[in-house]
Amino acid sequence: MEREYIILERFGLEPKHKYLQEIRTLLIEETNSDNYQEHEYLKTLCIMLFSFGCVEDSLLIWNAKMKDFDAGCYIDGELLMGAGLDETINYLTGVNTIRAKELIKYLQGFTSDGDYMKRSEVIEFYRRYYKLT
Repeated sequence: MEREYIILERFGLEPKHKYLQEIRTLLIEETNSDNYQEHEYLKTLCIMLFSFGCVEDSLLIWNAKMKDFDAGCYIDGELLMGAGLDETINYLTGVNTIRAKELIKYLQGFTSDGDYMKRSEVIEFYRRYYKLT
C-alpha cells in the first residue's frame, strides 16, 4: 500500500484535532528528508493540514511546496490558504520573515474575488481524487 493511503486510512482526509501535531511533525520530517520520490505522500500531508484551517500551517505547507520543483508542482496553491486568503496574508504580514514575504508574494497572485477554490471545494476535490466518496 502506498504511504499516502496508509496515512489516509490512519487519520482520514479531515483528521481529528488530536492528530494535528503528529501530522505537522510528519510533514516537517518529510520536507526535510532526502526522499525526492514521495511527492504524493508529501501532498497528502499538506491536504490534511489544510483541512484543519490553521493559518500558521501555511508556512509548513509552503516549505513543503518549495522542497523541490516536483513538490512545487504537486502541492496546489490553494493548500496554502486553509484559513482563507486574506487571513493568511494578514498572518504572514505579522510574521515578517523572508519565507513569509515569499509566500505573501505568491499568494498575491490569487485574488480575493475567488480566483481559487474555497476550502470546502478543495476538500471535496481531494475526496474524489483519493476515491473516498
